[in-house]
Amino acid sequence: MQSFRFLVYLLEAVAAVAGFYYLLKKPENKPVRNFVYFLLFTFFIETIGHIPLIIYRNESLYFLKNTFLGNNYWLFNPYLILNFLVYVSFFKWNLSRKHFVKILNISLSVYLLVTVLNLLFTDVFFVTNSALTYLGGTLLLLVAIFMYYYELLTSSRILEIKREVSFYISVGALFFYLIVSPVFIYFRYFNTQSPGFVQLSTYIMIAANIFMYTCFTFGFILCSRKKNLSSLYTL
Repeated sequence: MQSFRFLVYLLEAVAAVAGFYYLLKKPENKPVRNFVYFLLFTFFIETIGHIPLIIYRNESLYFLKNTFLGNNYWLFNPYLILNFLVYVSFFKWNLSRKHFVKILNISLSVYLLVTVLNLLFTDVFFVTNSALTYLGGTLLLLVAIFMYYYELLTSSRILEIKREVSFYISVGALFFYLIVSPVFIYFRYFNTQSPGFVQLSTYIMIAANIFMYTCFTFGFILCSRKKNLSSLYTL
């Protein structure tokens, strides 16, 4: 199990490196540049997120077990909000229809307000991962991806789909959140009652991560070799 988790951690780093390689070839792609920076930030957050595991495995650090360092909810709850803001914004930047962009701008503002208030005025911040943040963000991300697909299907961009790195990112993200979201919902109820479910859900999440970061890496490498597109990005 630990070897698979390390593989996910390694693939995160590989995806970020592949992203920077893409930027060396196409530095003018601002949406992708922001996304690659976020991948690097994600790797940094995941590194810090291992602190509780280090504490539990090191007896000399047991005195930290009952402190805020004993879990990483305080770290990943704010990160999840930022995660969905970045992903949705990435696909928004790849849209040309102004009404789509406007819908996503309003939705992002509401999402940010509601999720921050939820962390501030409930006890979820240090206790568990926020279901509101995760499920609301997933729904918003799926809407953004389907808007992106709609524009691809109704424009000449569909003919150059293999050249769009955003397409590979969308495939990885769509697969990941469609697979992981149901697991996230049920995990909250069965994590203490069914060790078998916990193990199965862990394998599913690891596999979903591997697929997503592999898609990112493949897209960065493949599209870095293609000629630039005259794409329209709405910022």
